[in-house]
Amino acid sequence: MSAGRQAFLRVDGLVVRYPGVLALDGASFALEQGEIVGLLGKNGAGKSTAIKVLAGAVRAAAGSVEVDGERVEIHGPGDAAAQGFAFVHQELELIPLSSVAENVVLGGRYPTRLGGLVRWRALYEEAARVLAILESDIDPRALVDDLTPAEQRMVMIARALRAEARLVVLDEPTIAFTDDDIEHLHDVCRRIRERGGTVLYVSHRLGEITRLTDRVIVMRDGAVVETMPTAATTRASLIAAITGSGGAGADAERRRAERAHDPRRPGKTLLEARGISDRAGKVRSVDLDVRAGEIVGIGGLVGSGRTEFVRLVYGADPRDGGEIRVGGEPRAMRSPNAALAAGVALLPEDRRHEGIQPDFSLRENVTLSSLGKVCFPHTPIPAPARERAVTKRLIERLGISSSGTEQPVRELSGGNQQKAVLARCLQRGADVFIFDEPTAGIDVEAKEEVYGLIESLAAEGKGIVFISSEFSELVRICDRIEVMREGELVGELRGEQITERAIVELCYGHEAAAAPSPGAPA
Repeated sequence: MSAGRQAFLRVDGLVVRYPGVLALDGASFALEQGEIVGLLGKNGAGKSTAIKVLAGAVRAAAGSVEVDGERVEIHGPGDAAAQGFAFVHQELELIPLSSVAENVVLGGRYPTRLGGLVRWRALYEEAARVLAILESDIDPRALVDDLTPAEQRMVMIARALRAEARLVVLDEPTIAFTDDDIEHLHDVCRRIRERGGTVLYVSHRLGEITRLTDRVIVMRDGAVVETMPTAATTRASLIAAITGSGGAGADAERRRAERAHDPRRPGKTLLEARGISDRAGKVRSVDLDVRAGEIVGIGGLVGSGRTEFVRLVYGADPRDGGEIRVGGEPRAMRSPNAALAAGVALLPEDRRHEGIQPDFSLRENVTLSSLGKVCFPHTPIPAPARERAVTKRLIERLGISSSGTEQPVRELSGGNQQKAVLARCLQRGADVFIFDEPTAGIDVEAKEEVYGLIESLAAEGKGIVFISSEFSELVRICDRIEVMREGELVGELRGEQITERAIVELCYGHEAAAAPSPGAPA
């Protein structure tokens, strides 16, 4: 902060706990009126949770928020708006099939005449006035559905300006932006600052942070670890602050170094994906090979396209381009059933809604995808005794803690629910397993069990794809790591290259540590 200037917003000692996770651990920071502040940190650092507290979407278990020296309670979006806070999230909050003007004025008062009828001309003029401040030529009468992503984000910013917000929070605002769009947005941020407003700018693009902001706040492990003038930083110092040293990261790298003395020997190629793309532009021409006995990590920040990519490979979402081969044979992979038939299994990120059937028993969940293997001979009717025998065997193999085969899966812990999904994949007979955030929301002991199961599958010759927002996990368990940024593969790490710092550097646009991507010249 500037010497002698008073903070208009002060956050002190925020604590937020989720099941098994301390999302904010005494986070404290302050913002002045009339500055642009960059907020940095890797996945899980606490950035999004801190923003949610200010937006009234999450309640802190401890800590306080002060505005102009007075403590305030923010219990919902209305309280946040009353304090002059406006938020432009990654997922835009726009009303489809409605005009730009209606979205600009959303949340405020529409101009009306006697009887409550909307004065449409006045509404369009009001929207045009605010858009003119942004030097935007967007037509207030246009439908928001017909706008580009950059124009839609401008509509959100115009809404904040109309509300005369004191604080505008921009969360990864330049995803899918062109260079011209980015420069325009930066000009808008500077205008907000000139009008006395404050911009909190969350981005993984370090070049934008250093060009635009006055000051940076770095979060790590739920706490603020650095606050410094942007002019006093370098790319190297920012990356060092983001990654930190010691702790879990150092332990993960020690484990990887120990494993390097007895590396797994990958076998034949089990899965080849070439030029995978989607229609929305969230995944653009991504390649991936997975070999027998190999654990391949996919790293990247939230929004990088990791989950979208594996869903395309698995057939859960429609591809716009690309080719997939399993065991050397071309496969259409147009649905999850087709993927399972080809021997590819996905353990989804949202296991509660996409992985398990919570009201089904453990037995029913385990055999759900392979009922043909447990039916009475020559009939389509499942044989309960066969189902129970199969489930008992997998309970023992995976160490699932339960009261028996008939216990409802919703009663199991998160780690045991994850094992139940894995048991179903094993029963189906997959050769390639895609694990998307397999340790999310489970305790330390359960995490180690999941790591052990994944390593045992690799030892059996299975091919593993491992996605995690925790870079220390990737370092801990993977033989090779592919890093994605903004829907594209930006680098590959092998052997001694695999460190948390190297992953972060690739995520933030520093490619010096990258090895050639699959299929690229050596």
